[in-house]
Amino acid sequence: MRSITTIWPDLSSNVNKRHRINQGRDTWAHTEGEPLLASLTPRGHYSECRQGYCSACKTQLLSGEVRYLTPPMAYVRRGEILPCCCTPLTDLVLADITP
Repeated sequence: MRSITTIWPDLSSNVNKRHRINQGRDTWAHTEGEPLLASLTPRGHYSECRQGYCSACKTQLLSGEVRYLTPPMAYVRRGEILPCCCTPLTDLVLADITP
């Protein structure tokens, strides 16, 4: 009998760990391990692919640290993140997207 092993990032030590996300005047908590886009969509962020291909959700990260759940295929510059495929490792400050 053959066994198949799938290697995923170890999130066991971060189960239910929540980080504060700040964007403009809005602050909320986000659970580590979930894509950041899950809590940004109700706040006006958009993504077509939700997999790191289209870069429609590209956001400027002002402070904090994220980890990609899957490697992004779209080009991101230093200071930019793709919330559809990353999760916070620390509290984050994001650029305000409101006009």
